[in-house]
Amino acid sequence: MADQVLGLERKGVFSAVTINGLLSMPERGDALDKVRLGDASMLIISPEQLRSVSVRRVLEQREIGYWVLDEAHCLSKWGHDFRPDYRYIGRFIRERAGDEVVPPVLCLTATAKPDVMSDIVDYFSDELNIGLRVSDGGSHRSNLDFAVVKTTVGEKFDHTYQIISADLLSAGEGGAIVYCSTQRRTQEMAEFLQEKGVSAGYYHGGMSPELKKDAQEGFINGELQVIAATNAFGMGIDKPDVRLVVHADIPGSLENYLQEAGRAGRDRASARCVLLYTSEDVDRQFGLSASSRLSRREIQGVLKALRNIDHRRRLDGEVVATPGEILREDEDQDWERDSATDDTRVKTAVSWLEDAVLLTREENYVQIFPSSLRVKSLQEAQAKLREDKANDTYRVKLLSIVRALLESDPDEGISTDELMMVSGLSAEEVRKALADLEDVGIANNDTVLTAFVHRGVQRASELRFKQASDLDRATIELLQETAPDMGVGDSTQLFLRGTTQRLKDDGYSYALPERLRRIINSVGADGRGDGGTGGSLSVRGRDSDSLQVTLRREWGALSRTAETRRAAASRLLQHLLSTLPRGARGVDLLADTTMGKMLDAIRTDVTLRSTAIPSALWSARLCGSTSRGSYA
Repeated sequence: MADQVLGLERKGVFSAVTINGLLSMPERGDALDKVRLGDASMLIISPEQLRSVSVRRVLEQREIGYWVLDEAHCLSKWGHDFRPDYRYIGRFIRERAGDEVVPPVLCLTATAKPDVMSDIVDYFSDELNIGLRVSDGGSHRSNLDFAVVKTTVGEKFDHTYQIISADLLSAGEGGAIVYCSTQRRTQEMAEFLQEKGVSAGYYHGGMSPELKKDAQEGFINGELQVIAATNAFGMGIDKPDVRLVVHADIPGSLENYLQEAGRAGRDRASARCVLLYTSEDVDRQFGLSASSRLSRREIQGVLKALRNIDHRRRLDGEVVATPGEILREDEDQDWERDSATDDTRVKTAVSWLEDAVLLTREENYVQIFPSSLRVKSLQEAQAKLREDKANDTYRVKLLSIVRALLESDPDEGISTDELMMVSGLSAEEVRKALADLEDVGIANNDTVLTAFVHRGVQRASELRFKQASDLDRATIELLQETAPDMGVGDSTQLFLRGTTQRLKDDGYSYALPERLRRIINSVGADGRGDGGTGGSLSVRGRDSDSLQVTLRREWGALSRTAETRRAAASRLLQHLLSTLPRGARGVDLLADTTMGKMLDAIRTDVTLRSTAIPSALWSARLCGSTSRGSYA
């Protein structure tokens, strides 16, 4: 997708953007803004992104003129590369159009057999009541020369190098793709070719986004002559001068082979496609194909698991669960477990169930828990846990999570399902375990937070906070003074302009109706969760000048909770100011910190540790600082 955007820019089209997994959070935010503001006229995304809430919200603000599906064979369950989220496209288009006419739909694929083409046409007829006209350009490529070379497992690498040397290196131009069946094999192939003096890299689905991007750009730009890759590489890659495609391992289907070999000779000049053949490869592919199939019993097992989760959690039909949580419910052992394909197969099973009108899959619900370790070894974690009061069984589970985090690739992260598997905990228990690891000083919340603060100027943040804090205290005292007999559950009406004037008369010249409204709303969230209750006040707007205020906590408790909030907010402001360079003065100075460091700033104050964390963050808005930055 990134390559397609660059290709359009080379042709003078600068209004296309892509949203994909290789983007950093700021890059993704920038792309979303371009779509939202109308700066982008073409959005290139994967179908999976249509289940993203942020993408859906952005698309709701734009009129869609055309839907184009590349690699449309992925939509067909009879296609060689079926992806369940392609089947969501029709429903999304239908719901997006509503009562309006559905915009034109164009489906493109280079590898669709007759039954796949028929399936695609039937799908859009059923989903959108539109008829697609089939235009078959054929699959014949006269500029490609195909060859099969018999080899052995031991000779495969040498034969690959000999072919590259004869067909590519001697010509001195163009590039070559070597397709391998596993991630490890791509790395071994690239290292072997590098030892032979070939500028080679590798690409597979398990690499970090940064490494993927570097490998892809290096090959397209010609810095790498050869890329050893799994079939994760190539879809949408429009490198015109690929002179050679070598299949070091037999692909899973004839359609896969046609798709991958077809990446050679896009410039219509002569190119060669070579398949290395061993009988062992055929056996392996049969095994891989068998492991990816779903049985009727497995699909029924997924439905049973979803019903069990719904019944146990009393969710009334709306289940939020990871594939790992669904498989944990497989008490009857209906599912043939395979860690490499479980995630995809569960989603495929859900797609079949959706087609059978037994359930409806909605948007993805994504949670990311940014947690970095503060220990360097398992032994250090054990020492910290020995000081904690956790029982031995739970301590073992916590250590299994620490071990998994220590062994994981820091650039890739680790999924909740993986932590569930190693610890034996549920998803909810994993989330609690991460919080417990933070409490004992083993883990740290490393969500990056940045804020603009003012120091050494007329309207410094410390002065603005003092005014806001004083106004907060005075407002609460005034509320209690005007309604001293109010009990929990009683309501009164607060008139903003009249109350503001009384505060000004008492010396608070900076009091304004809008500031007063913000303070009342902030007190309304004060102490949320304290003793299982909501905020200190229930606030409802009646009109532009009045609020209906209901007391949810006795006046004494409300005042103590507000004082704790102000003290904690003051501590947080001091922490933000301490992150600035020594001697820095001015407005909108950028303070960099993390959520973990802010929580530590609270925890270091003994009186605040047990009560202040939830309410302190609510007071940040009173300081006049704006939080920005990266969000997980």
